[in-house]
Amino acid sequence: MDKEFERFCKRVLEVLGIDRIRGLSDMQEKSLDNQYEDLFEKHNNSYDTITDDEIMGRYDLVTKYIYPDDFVELSKSLKKNNKNNKNN
Repeated sequence: MDKEFERFCKRVLEVLGIDRIRGLSDMQEKSLDNQYEDLFEKHNNSYDTITDDEIMGRYDLVTKYIYPDDFVELSKSLKKNNKNNKNN
């Protein structure tokens, strides 16, 4: 991993905190990773120009609008039901 991106990842951890990161579903985590990679590229692979608000904004985008918790729970429930139906 590039040193600059590694520093950016540490900064994301500082801004979000470990509890928010641990609370992400797999879907949210993958989407957020993509969002942060895009943000990093948008800033020409330099983390020092990225603001805390941009980091938090991408987190909010993913967890409130793209994959909100209600959607994640519904998705898990549907997958579980599909799996149970296939086993019957």
